[in-house]
Amino acid sequence: MLAAWAPARRRCGPRVARLSTRATFANLSPRDGLPFGEVHDMGADEVEALIALGSGCAASSWGQRASVERRGAVLRAMAATLRRREAELARLETLDCGKPLRDSLADVRMASSLFDYYADAAPAALADVPLRLDEPPYEARVVPSALGLVACVTPWNYPLLQASAKVAPALAAGCAVVLKPSPLASLSSAELGTIAAEAGAPAGALSVVTGGPPTGAADGAASLLAHARVAKLSLTGSDAAGVLALRAAAPLLRPTSLELGGKGAMIVFEDAGMPAAVHWLLAGFVANAGQVCSATSRLLVHRPIARALVDALADAVSALVVGDPLSAQTDVGPVISHERRGAIVAAVRAAAAAGATVIAGGEPVSVPGLEGGFYVAPTLLADVPSDCAAWTDEIFGPVLAIRAFETEEEAVRLANDSPYGLAHAVISADAARCERVGAALDAGTVWLNCAQLVWPATPFGGWKRSGIGREYGVAGLNEYLRYKTVSRAPAGHRVDDAG
Repeated sequence: MLAAWAPARRRCGPRVARLSTRATFANLSPRDGLPFGEVHDMGADEVEALIALGSGCAASSWGQRASVERRGAVLRAMAATLRRREAELARLETLDCGKPLRDSLADVRMASSLFDYYADAAPAALADVPLRLDEPPYEARVVPSALGLVACVTPWNYPLLQASAKVAPALAAGCAVVLKPSPLASLSSAELGTIAAEAGAPAGALSVVTGGPPTGAADGAASLLAHARVAKLSLTGSDAAGVLALRAAAPLLRPTSLELGGKGAMIVFEDAGMPAAVHWLLAGFVANAGQVCSATSRLLVHRPIARALVDALADAVSALVVGDPLSAQTDVGPVISHERRGAIVAAVRAAAAAGATVIAGGEPVSVPGLEGGFYVAPTLLADVPSDCAAWTDEIFGPVLAIRAFETEEEAVRLANDSPYGLAHAVISADAARCERVGAALDAGTVWLNCAQLVWPATPFGGWKRSGIGREYGVAGLNEYLRYKTVSRAPAGHRVDDAG
């Protein structure tokens, strides 16, 4: 077990380090830039073995509809273990990806809720659905079943939570999963494999592939994405990664779910309460150091309150503590890597060169005692031109681009003028206006007088370049099912029989 993790140089968890005696690479913590474990860099032959194991599991009794209660018991046991080990797993997550410890705790709790939710939801989702035909003596029903072996690729910003959002519904459906986490933060995903085995999941039900670029060299994931025995691919990542996944799936005509990037807008009207607006704005672009696909990283503010809101937001940003993610006082932890921090700073400087005004932040931050960590100050960019990359492109850092608007129609137009459509938000005291504007926004999720809220039951996914398919909710479970229509007539019946 990964008991008592500390920010010192240690080997990665047993299930990672002991997978093989082959190549490993050092796992760097964003907290201080130092290695604190080793991760196995799995090759194509090892991935092939895991695919064979998973295929056998999917074809066994594990994948049958009759085993839905057995799978539910495994999922509930996994949820119980996540709750029991939440402090330990949250600390591991914080050291691995840099998010503040309280946020990691929230992620572990949400992950446990997902396993319980899908254990409860699966029996109804897998039941036959009788159809009303009004044409006796014919009958018809829809029979759902598991897709088989699925590959799930997850990013580094919410390692355990993103893995759980895919693994829990896939296992509940009766699939076997080969999980490929980002090599930048894969330790909690490896532990999830251990937890599944301890909960009674059979060999091959959940396998974890570690390593690959940019940190490792073996890139076993390439063989995973192109493998003909993978019935479905579910990927969370950038839109560029989504394009690569679709290209790999095209020769196989394989179904693919994609949860991709975003450039969400938060529209704040003149009747919004200032404290609440500032609160939700911070939640929308500072959470997880801005490394959130659903971040509302564009602020559209009604011109009558633009100056006052920006001033209040600047005061709030200046009060944020950027520092050690293990500290309870920290509001903003590090970003994932030195390269990511450099890209964020470069994006801010490019915006300034294009005419935007840097109100706050925009530079690296040195944290005493953690000088090697990857910290950057939360940044406000005012008067950002609508054709500026800071307005149109996903920066994936704690950067808020700000523009003022005059009318409701203009606000909707500016919000929708994006290739992305993942999540937007509206802040107003006028409930009718919130509903009206929310209905006009092109996004898979719209928050009214709130932001960044997701529950196990609420489907999540994007429009346009933000993705295909849904996670969470029953819709997320349906992504791992296939459907057979069974039509019946009485024995000996002919179509020209009367009645």
